[in-house]
Amino acid sequence: MTVPVQTLSPATAAVDDLPLPGKGYFVEDAARVLAQMGGRDVGEVARVAVDAGIQHVIMKIADGGRPFPAPGTNQDRVMGKMLDALRRAGITVWGWTVLYGAPVSPQDQARALAQRARQWQMPGLVLVIPDDGADQWSGAAGAARARQYVTALREELVPLPAAHLAFSPHPLPARQPDFPFAPFLDACDIVMPHVYWVARGEGDAMAALQAIDQKYNQLCPEKLLIPVGAACGQVTGARGRRYFWSASPRQLVRFMDQARVLGMPAFTFWRWELALRDPHNQRYNGAELWDAIAAYPLPPRADAPRAAPPNLAREIGVDQPGYHDGLYPQFPAAALTASTRREMAYKYAVTVADTPSSVWALWQPPIAADGFYDIGVWVPGEKATTRQARYQIHGVQGESGPLVVTLNQSRFNDEWVSLGVYELDAQNPLSGRVNLTNYTGERERWVAFSSVRWRPAAPPDLAWARLADGFDAPVGTAAERSSGNIWPGGWIDANPFGSYYRLRASYAYHTGADLNLNTPHWDSDRGQPVYAIASGEVTFAGWLRYWGNVVVVRHDPVAAGGAAVYSRCAHLASMTVRRGQRVQRGQQVGVIGQDAQGGPFHLHFDISPTEILWHKPGDWPGLDRGRLLRDYVDPRAYLRAHRPPPDRR
Repeated sequence: MTVPVQTLSPATAAVDDLPLPGKGYFVEDAARVLAQMGGRDVGEVARVAVDAGIQHVIMKIADGGRPFPAPGTNQDRVMGKMLDALRRAGITVWGWTVLYGAPVSPQDQARALAQRARQWQMPGLVLVIPDDGADQWSGAAGAARARQYVTALREELVPLPAAHLAFSPHPLPARQPDFPFAPFLDACDIVMPHVYWVARGEGDAMAALQAIDQKYNQLCPEKLLIPVGAACGQVTGARGRRYFWSASPRQLVRFMDQARVLGMPAFTFWRWELALRDPHNQRYNGAELWDAIAAYPLPPRADAPRAAPPNLAREIGVDQPGYHDGLYPQFPAAALTASTRREMAYKYAVTVADTPSSVWALWQPPIAADGFYDIGVWVPGEKATTRQARYQIHGVQGESGPLVVTLNQSRFNDEWVSLGVYELDAQNPLSGRVNLTNYTGERERWVAFSSVRWRPAAPPDLAWARLADGFDAPVGTAAERSSGNIWPGGWIDANPFGSYYRLRASYAYHTGADLNLNTPHWDSDRGQPVYAIASGEVTFAGWLRYWGNVVVVRHDPVAAGGAAVYSRCAHLASMTVRRGQRVQRGQQVGVIGQDAQGGPFHLHFDISPTEILWHKPGDWPGLDRGRLLRDYVDPRAYLRAHRPPPDRR
């Protein structure tokens, strides 16, 4: 006998119809969650969840062949009370279990989960395959155990005919070719893959989710996909190198943004106990991760995935109309080689790091109508090893120049990858143009030039998106900062952007401005307040060798879909912000002091359009002028071009 499976079409499911709606969390230890609330009242747990906009909670009810927590224990009683409190608050509660390929028998594991599901009348169950246990399912024996498990579970769940089943694996299909996905996918109507990323940049959360979405759309396009984000920190590493990694608040926002862009009507996070005041998280042990998820509102109904009207979608392949390429033979590596893979034509070139680009290509689409377009590129599974392909997208509404999207081509294998959703103007002859060169800042890698497509998309739901209303100087009084002068009052720039100067025993090109105030007396800038130049999130606040105290802020874009910039304020006597904190334009972040060697009082201030200051808050290109021009902009010119409207100053 089999349990009827409720099948939901991802294209038509809305939040109101979903068995697992909105945003939520996995919970492993209910007693620990209660302790985070003061350990007294399960009603407080429900109130906190409601205040955070949580619509579902997935509680651990079994572990292999054992019920969890052990029946009759205090943990078990706490879980029962918490489950009731959450349900009374209108929150959907499911159960989850950890599955093992060996040595626990499949039948015992199915029996333990079903017994708990019947006890708590769970409307849905999630089967979690741990990352370190995926190899237990390899080979023919593993596939047989998987089939035995789903057969036994169906029989045990007969008293719960309406129960939904979700499959929640850690491994990507491509990384575990022997894992028996088919039996689990056949038995489940929802896929909930774990999406983890390494904290090298805010885009990593987006790229990781995008890769997961593409893999499972190929494997099981008929299944509803609800991703599991990483709201936690953990020790990780490989080849004997271990380090601590944590998701950041901004990465969680980017993860949720990307889920919405991909049309995913719900998402959940691993786990409640780790997102809120986890003492073992070395970077975010307060409520920073929890607050980022709580502050992210969802509309009452989810958007359907964006389908492209076939008469408006455009795709331009290599050497097709609209594609152009060329060489700059005076520079090294000026060679472009043609190839074909899986019936897709592409070209490739060697990357360059120390010289200007020697290979270029552009794709110019015929944009037929104004609107939002999902711009994607096809990445071949060979000759695409660069981690920093720099695509330039032209003609985006509200932008004065091209937007640069950096893509790690080495992550993808014969698949389409979205560069994002952008608003394009059909009247602009450059609208939608994509440029790519072989300059990536890397040596001896390959960059692939392949097909680009433009698909009409619904406007991103940006009701909750944070946009900057403009940029001010980091110094001066409020009246001075709102004036027409970029450097306010008596402030001067003693060392402008790009100036060649001696820095103690060496020379360098200056990355920004050295702001000084020497009126009404010398060193009047000592102890003067320093302000955030625009709204954003503090990505670094701490002491660095040579620099002294440094604050780096990632600033919100000034237009929807626009690029963010980073500002750095250095040589501070003290700081008034912390990492992960949101700041507003004009909010004080510190006071002016000296560098770590006790030099003259002044504020070092620079702006980067790349993520270099996220990776290296103390970055200094020295005499590398190419790096200077790639990773920094003239701060005075940038502020002048992005001033707030007169009525917002």
